[in-house]
Amino acid sequence: MNLKKFNISSYLYNFLQIFYEKSFKGWGRKKTGLFALWCHKKFGGNLRLLEEGFIRSLGLGVDGSPSFSLVEDDVGIYYDATAPSKLENILNSYDFVADEKLMDDARKAISLIVEHNVSKYNNASSKIPDQLLRDEHDVARVLVIAQTAGDASLKYGMLDDYTTGNMIDAAIEENPHAKIYLKVHPDVLSGKKKSDIDIDSARQKCIIIEENVNPVSLLKHFSKVYTKTSQMGFEALLVGCECVCFGMPFYAGWGITTDKSTCQRRHRKLTVEEVFAGAYILYTRYYNPYDKCDSDIFDTIKTITKMRKNLDFKDHIS
Repeated sequence: MNLKKFNISSYLYNFLQIFYEKSFKGWGRKKTGLFALWCHKKFGGNLRLLEEGFIRSLGLGVDGSPSFSLVEDDVGIYYDATAPSKLENILNSYDFVADEKLMDDARKAISLIVEHNVSKYNNASSKIPDQLLRDEHDVARVLVIAQTAGDASLKYGMLDDYTTGNMIDAAIEENPHAKIYLKVHPDVLSGKKKSDIDIDSARQKCIIIEENVNPVSLLKHFSKVYTKTSQMGFEALLVGCECVCFGMPFYAGWGITTDKSTCQRRHRKLTVEEVFAGAYILYTRYYNPYDKCDSDIFDTIKTITKMRKNLDFKDHIS
C-alpha cells in the first residue's frame, strides 16, 4: 500500500463522510486514524481503524512487500492498551470452549506456524548460524527483544517508563546461570529504522543478535524471553517459551505471561491457543495479494511457505 496516497485519500474520504454516511476510517493510532477517531467522536456514525495483521508478508513492510492480512477495529486498536479494542472485547467475552471448530483450527494453525517458522515478516533465513549459539547445549538461553524507536505499541503499551536496558538488567538478575541475548529488530538491521536501545552499550551486558534470522526458528533455541510489547513475545509462547512482558501487548494480562504492568480491563484467564484464536482468526482478515482474492490463515501460511521455498531455491542455484 502506498501510505502517502492512502493518507491523502483517507483525509479526503473522512472529510466527505462528514456530509454523507459518516463512516470514518484510518490507520490505527497514526494521524489518519486519529483524524477518523476525531470525526467519529464529533459527528457520530461508524468507525474503522486499520492495522497490519500478525502474519503480514513475505518481506518487510518498510520495503513495500504486499500484505496478506489486515485488522479492522470499530472500538480501538489492539496495540493500544490504554483503551478497549475489538480484540480485547473478543478475548474478554468469546466462548472459546463452546467453539470446538475454532479451537481445532487454532491448534492446527499454531502447529503449521511452528513447523514452517511463519512470523510477521518472512524474508529471513530459518537457518541459525553456527557461531550465533556457540555455547554448550545444556546452557539456558534467555532472549531480550529490542524494538524500533517510535514504535506505536511502545507509546500506547502501558510501559511505566521501562526501557530495554531495564529488561536486560532484569534478565541478568533473574537468570544468573543463563546466557543473555539481545535480538535487534529487522527494520533496524535493514537500516530503515533506529533501535529503542543503544546497541554498543548493550553489547557490554549481553550477546547481540544482529543477524537477520527468522524469529520463530530462533525462539526454538530459547527457554525464556523478555519483551516490552513485541509480537515476537507471543510467537515465543507459541513455541513454548516463558514470556515476561514489561508492557501490555495484546497477549498480556490473560494469565499466559509474567506481567510487570497490569490492565484492570483484562479480567479473564485464557490459554495460548484461545488468545491465538481470538487474535489470528477472529480478529484478522486475510487476503492473498498475488491471487488477489480473500483468503484465510491456512492459505496464507501455505502461500508464504511455498514462496519462501521458491526464493530459497533461487538463492541456492544463483
